[in-house]
Amino acid sequence: MVASSSAPPEHHRSSRRHSHRRRRRLWRRIVAASLSILLISALGYGTFYLWKQGALPANQPAEDWYEAKSAQRILVQLPRDDAPHTNEMEWWYYNGHLDAENGNHYSFHFTVFLVNQLAAHMVAHVSLLDHQTGKHYTDQKRTTGITSKNKEGTFEFDLGDWHMDGRYGDDRLRAVTPEFSFNLRLKQSAPPVFQGGTGLLDFELAGQSYYYTRPRMEIEGALKVNSDVQNVKGVAWFDHQWGDFRVNQLGWDWFAIQLEDGSDIMIYQIFDTSGLPVLRSGTCAKGGMTKVLTEGDFKVTANGLWVSADTGIEYPMGWTVDIPEQSISLRIAPISTDSEFDGRITSYMVYWEGAVKISGTHSGRGFVELSGYRKETSKSSSESPKKSRIGR
Repeated sequence: MVASSSAPPEHHRSSRRHSHRRRRRLWRRIVAASLSILLISALGYGTFYLWKQGALPANQPAEDWYEAKSAQRILVQLPRDDAPHTNEMEWWYYNGHLDAENGNHYSFHFTVFLVNQLAAHMVAHVSLLDHQTGKHYTDQKRTTGITSKNKEGTFEFDLGDWHMDGRYGDDRLRAVTPEFSFNLRLKQSAPPVFQGGTGLLDFELAGQSYYYTRPRMEIEGALKVNSDVQNVKGVAWFDHQWGDFRVNQLGWDWFAIQLEDGSDIMIYQIFDTSGLPVLRSGTCAKGGMTKVLTEGDFKVTANGLWVSADTGIEYPMGWTVDIPEQSISLRIAPISTDSEFDGRITSYMVYWEGAVKISGTHSGRGFVELSGYRKETSKSSSESPKKSRIGR
């Protein structure tokens, strides 16, 4: 039998099928490799771009990355966020130093709290310190419901003969009490400062809080102490804070400092009810520039103690504040140690809220608030949190 020189038709069809499959597999590999190269290039460029923009911490010190990120993402919008929110807790707070036309000096604080919890209600606290006599006057109010007049980008609260309203740094305060009264107009004279750099603070298990400050507001108005009426001028500090956070789980030492060189410093040391630190931070602002202070940037030392004759609560009193990078070392002394505010009939809180004078490398004025202290325990700012306990 003679062999044929050509393969059977079935063999040709099988060879063509195998060749077609090989070409398809090769083509898939080429496409997959090309896509992988494109994807890796895109990811690499994207990562490099984010790194350059400060959105990734890779190859950057943590502090530099935090500041870059903070500068790019301010979470508070003004004037929109001047207005009330629907969060569990919110307050608008003022303190100020007043210089009367007759040469007398006074200081005040005025706060409105909105509480949106099981039953919505509103609380207001006001105090005045007469620097000449050392007398510390306080008053407080509480209402059911919220009496805010809702206007876009503003706040306005009426509590009888107490009134507070603000329109993007053009604010008015009025309070009438048996011992004193004031009617003040305040105008922002320094840019707002966003705490934490973004305006959002993390209190760990106690929640989060939005927080911004107007550290300088020029004051003009009238003050009546007993029967004496005086025109006054001065400088105020304004804070607005809100969020779903649990105040009764926190205690704090809070410093608001206005230096004569134009620097405005806020420092807060926040602790939980076991005395363990939650957050130590702050800001130093001057000329429109803000430096966020982290825990390692400052040191606060309490130099003494004061015990309230009314509540028996012991507070740290008199401080040294050092901010080495800014060449700042301040001695902070209370104008009157007897500046406790007993708010138990309205807010269930007792706290120390007092005007202070500043000396050291710089001079100035300020306010200090101490909250979360109890009669049976005390905490000095210079102590380890493990040596003391804060609570309500």
